[in-house]
Amino acid sequence: MKPYQNQKYFTIAVYALIVLLSSISIVFFFLHLDTVDRFIKKLLDIGAPLLYGAVIAYALNPLMKLFEEKVFRSRNKKHPLSRSVRRGLSVTASLLSVFIFLALFIAMIIPQLKTSVIDLIDKFPEYLASLESLAQSLAQSNDTIAGIVNSALEYLDDLMSRSYELLQEYLPMLTEVLQSVATAVLDILLGFVFAVYFLCAKESILAQTKKIMKALFSEKFYEKVVYFVSLTDRTFGKYFIAAFLDSLLVGVICALFVQFAGMPYAPLIGVVIAITNIIPIFGPFIGAIPCAIILFVCKPSYAIIFAIMILVVQQIDGNIIVPRIHGASTGLPPVWIIVSITVMSGLFGFIGMFIGVPCFSVIYTIIKQYVEKRLANKSFSTNTVSYMTQEERQRFATEDAPKVPFKEKFAKIFKKTKKQKQN
Repeated sequence: MKPYQNQKYFTIAVYALIVLLSSISIVFFFLHLDTVDRFIKKLLDIGAPLLYGAVIAYALNPLMKLFEEKVFRSRNKKHPLSRSVRRGLSVTASLLSVFIFLALFIAMIIPQLKTSVIDLIDKFPEYLASLESLAQSLAQSNDTIAGIVNSALEYLDDLMSRSYELLQEYLPMLTEVLQSVATAVLDILLGFVFAVYFLCAKESILAQTKKIMKALFSEKFYEKVVYFVSLTDRTFGKYFIAAFLDSLLVGVICALFVQFAGMPYAPLIGVVIAITNIIPIFGPFIGAIPCAIILFVCKPSYAIIFAIMILVVQQIDGNIIVPRIHGASTGLPPVWIIVSITVMSGLFGFIGMFIGVPCFSVIYTIIKQYVEKRLANKSFSTNTVSYMTQEERQRFATEDAPKVPFKEKFAKIFKKTKKQKQN
């Protein structure tokens, strides 16, 4: 005889078991946080080549599509190239293009960077001596400045005298860093191998993933995941392409300005500014501070000229370059850009500063669409201005009123003057 089952109590028991297991997992997570952290790091170390391969494949995919659709598209209808041949040629051409670009970049920039760094190291004692003489001459006119200068000089002398001891102290750490760099280089090389397989079997991998999701989840959940992935793809793709072009232009402009101003180390400064400029808002200051210190050590007036130059370049970048390159690639208000960089840098360090803005942009878009959908279902307005007071609306409308371009203003003035002359 089949035993009697009460569906209601059976469901309650299942939910209670799930809650109990979840509670035990959460308690274990917090009680053994170090063990969980080590386990996650171990998994990341093992899967690093796969992660690098996925990132490299994602970055190379637009270039591969360009070669496949424009360069290796078969013109001969009688003897067309097979899909596998076109894909192989496109992947090979993409990798060769990247390697050639990197080789040219290294051949052009690295020797100049090496020369700049060696020259800076050789001339550092000379720069330091001139800086000391300048500081002492300033200190003679003011006792407070004299105390600050003497303290700074004593600290520098102590640091220089203890340089050998500090080198011995931090040598093991330097060895660990070099080992980590060597491991990362090996993982990246393996990542290129995985990237080739990912690009060649891109359609099959995507189809298999969709097949598994269709089997495991409902149609509604599946459509949400597909939409989320496509939104993330568009946001990250647009953002990083725009950020790369923007940083490249800013780095070149800074290097040219430094060179034309007669200041040293133009290639080194241009590379530093270009790399740090990828980070929104904080990036220009992160890159400008060490460059200004180097120039200040060389000659204090160089640092002042450089600071003025950076302010001018950032105005050019913010008002001319960024609106034309970035456009609305993120859709994040400025306050959320600051929040995204702060939060992601705290969670993931320096890498978090790079990926913070596009990650928050995706989250912001999803939440915004969900909130507006809920408001629309309740027959409420989805316009943010509708939830402001009358005074706030007027101020908002005045501040954000569309500005008339200079050409249109000039044309209106010219027409008005012409009519007055005719009358």
